[in-house]
Amino acid sequence: MNYIKSIIFTIFLLLAFSISNNAAMLDLPEHFKVPNNPFLDKITSFKELDAKVFLSKENKIIPTEGTIFKFNGQELLKTKDDLYLFISQTGVIYQLEEKVDSFYSFHRIDVTININYNIECNNFIWNKHIYSYGGYGFWKLNGHLRAFNFLDKEWDIVPTNNEIVSNGYNWVSKKEGKLYVPFQAIVNAGIAGPESISGRRIYDSYYLDLVTKKWVKLGSLNASAKKLVADANITNSFFAVDSGYIYLVQDEAYYFNFIDNKIYKSKNSELNQFFIRRSSSKDIFLYKDSIYSYSSQQQIYITKKLSVDYFELLSYPIWGLDNNYFYAIAFLVFLIFTVVFSVWLFNRSVYKKLEQSQLKILKSKSINQAFVGTEVALISLLLAASKKDNNTEIHEVNHVLGIKDKNVGLQKKVRSDIINAINEKFQFITQSESPLICSVRKEDDKRFYEYFIPASELESIERILDKN
Repeated sequence: MNYIKSIIFTIFLLLAFSISNNAAMLDLPEHFKVPNNPFLDKITSFKELDAKVFLSKENKIIPTEGTIFKFNGQELLKTKDDLYLFISQTGVIYQLEEKVDSFYSFHRIDVTININYNIECNNFIWNKHIYSYGGYGFWKLNGHLRAFNFLDKEWDIVPTNNEIVSNGYNWVSKKEGKLYVPFQAIVNAGIAGPESISGRRIYDSYYLDLVTKKWVKLGSLNASAKKLVADANITNSFFAVDSGYIYLVQDEAYYFNFIDNKIYKSKNSELNQFFIRRSSSKDIFLYKDSIYSYSSQQQIYITKKLSVDYFELLSYPIWGLDNNYFYAIAFLVFLIFTVVFSVWLFNRSVYKKLEQSQLKILKSKSINQAFVGTEVALISLLLAASKKDNNTEIHEVNHVLGIKDKNVGLQKKVRSDIINAINEKFQFITQSESPLICSVRKEDDKRFYEYFIPASELESIERILDKN
């Protein structure tokens, strides 16, 4: 009796498992229709709308009940020409065919088999091509670019020159044909270490040229911008605007303008509260200058104006000079400084040696020293006055030269000869064109001159006199 009960119980379990398994594996419909609803009515009425809308659980459009996709999110991609529906992290795509009577008709355009390799990827449409970038799957984040093949109805990998991995901080400029990634977050549970699981940051900024499929380095994330995204992950994202992305960071809204490389912070507390209450980023999109947020319970749209006047420009950019370039430039500046200083030191040493050699030449000539007694006396007189920023008058010069009682003509000739001799010797010693003794007319009587030694030559003549 117990044996029969065991057989019946086993058969019952197998039957229950089979029914459950078959129910979970029901295929998605190839076609389905959705009755008119305010959500789709509004979106399809905006012919110029180009946006991505993540759908809330209550507002899902694709019927997934009874399938393995029951718990997957859904997202809508609207362009000027088409409307597509995605089942998140699967690659499954539906396209709006037409609106017949009071129904929207969708049909599936893919035959995707592989799923869960692109969790939280960025699906986007550019130049009428559907792309999928990045995502998490099979224990790691990837930086792959995938393109939907309309002919084979499958996703193809698009080879690029590098793999740049983003954790959600990325944005597509459809006007430029560029995908911006301000920094990388490398997650790879297949590599030992806590950083491999939590995510290792690389703060180099890139953009992917969608025409050439090549990653181009922009620089490195600015230090202040780095602090903003210190705890950033994919849950920080909010929604795309014309030139970048709005992110919520610690209950503050920041606008990252990737095209102009600028960061703005919201200064409108009411706008911040509006964003915070919709931080899930569901059923919300931007059209022209207004944010449209759909309430699935009330089946109405709530709108909010979005203006640049609500934001203030921060003093730092998103990315700046590449760290590698910075170190290279710093090394180059140091090298130039070292070379210039070495040249100056060498020239100074050569100048001193030349000065000493010239002085020795003068001393070895018929005169016993560089400057004779009256020359030294005149230089000393002028030196003492010039160090006090004073000029020396003619009568003081005549007194030192011993010609105060001579006639004016002779005084003038002697002064001129001695001063010229001193200047020639000084220029010969220093190998320069600068005279030692200069003259200037008196302020109160322009008929007479005063004499002085320029400040630039004071140190040189003192050094020469010490060696004289």
